Amino acid sequence: MFPPGVVRSTFKIMTKAVKRGGVNVRKWVRDRIVFLAMTIFVVGAGTYIGSEKLFDAHSIWLHPVREFALLISLIGVISLGYEVFLRELTFNEYKEALEEIVNPDAVRLGIHGIYKNRSELAQATSFEELFKNVKEEIFIGGSSLLSISTASRELIKERVLSGIKIRLLLIDPNSPVVELITKQGGGKHTFLNEIKTSLLLLQKLHDEIQQDSPLENKGRLIVHSYDTIPSHSFISIDPELSSGVIVADIGPYLGRSTPRPSMLVVNKKKGMFEYWKEMNEIMWESSTPVDMDAADPIAAKTKTLVLASSSETEYYETDSETWMKASICQMGSGWRAIKGSQWIWVREMVSLEEAKTGSQHKFRFKFDLPINNPNAIRQADILLRSDDTCHISVNNVSLKQEYGGAEYPDPFLIDIEQFVQAGENTISFELISYAQPDAKDPGDNPSGLIYRLHIEYS
Repeated sequence: MFPPGVVRSTFKIMTKAVKRGGVNVRKWVRDRIVFLAMTIFVVGAGTYIGSEKLFDAHSIWLHPVREFALLISLIGVISLGYEVFLRELTFNEYKEALEEIVNPDAVRLGIHGIYKNRSELAQATSFEELFKNVKEEIFIGGSSLLSISTASRELIKERVLSGIKIRLLLIDPNSPVVELITKQGGGKHTFLNEIKTSLLLLQKLHDEIQQDSPLENKGRLIVHSYDTIPSHSFISIDPELSSGVIVADIGPYLGRSTPRPSMLVVNKKKGMFEYWKEMNEIMWESSTPVDMDAADPIAAKTKTLVLASSSETEYYETDSETWMKASICQMGSGWRAIKGSQWIWVREMVSLEEAKTGSQHKFRFKFDLPINNPNAIRQADILLRSDDTCHISVNNVSLKQEYGGAEYPDPFLIDIEQFVQAGENTISFELISYAQPDAKDPGDNPSGLIYRLHIEYS
């Protein structure tokens, strides 16, 4: 059995070959084929209809011209019909046939890809792509769902308001399993904080949806919790439809930082889809509903602010002397993630020259803390990883320590409570990538930054 992804690579190679062998005229024609087909038909039909006015009824050219015009118009009709109705179908049939030849077991089981970890999956398929074509339901299960309640909250809100049912499943923070997983993770209580933060953010999201949802809206956000060791994490799209897709992280989450492989399967008869669908429903049936109105975050004494690294982070462009939006970058080999956050840099990847000579860039993000009394801040910390070294300033106060740890089992946990203030705040990062003169590829010396800010206040 060939590794999943061989077919995708085959098509990329074929596409590159066509691009190298093709010319601009070919691309120009391909991009305008429907318009050209219509033009051919109109020209042929117009010539056929107008031939009697152009030629005498007894002219020897009349019938040949009319027959040629009829042929041209038929070519236009056939080309248009093929392009509109058959081209995609023919390509898909060819693709499926090639997949079955190259990777028959994966095709039979409905496996479209197996990925080393969730980050590798995200580079191939984003949440936006998964949610774009949903028709009825999104069902997501995991441990804390912090990445869903932070990075994907607006996407979830938009889908619910458009009439989609969304079920979310996470661990009960009061479950004894949380203590077990905390011990497995080295005894740190960040996992419990992640669950509580996620619940607070989901309650706030639920409240926003309730306020913005029209009366006739059929969309719903339903949150359940469970108190057992999770068998797996998953994202299920339209499980009851033939177009359904399931992404499953293989294996239970036990607090270890070792990433789990992910599998993407489609709804195919006698494939893996039914297995994962049944496993998802078993977890849901053993869960209990979370009362989203019981602890309204607006009325709660303690409020939470969570901000994660994303393209909203800014970097300083030295050439133009302006701050610009950062880019989501490719993860280096061995880099580890932070839940709810994305690795960022000034571009998707360093250049070979930057890999050899090193680089230095400034990043920042701003946020507003809606309090009047600085004593209202109960907790403020940052989880951080970087490659290579990172210096941090909070409201122009520089922290003395250097940070890095892209491959460390645990990220740096930095207490910034004494530096955060009421109103506007700015956190700045100076990211330094050391030179590697013998680098042969940009991936030999990548650079990036990932963080998550967590603030609790009253």
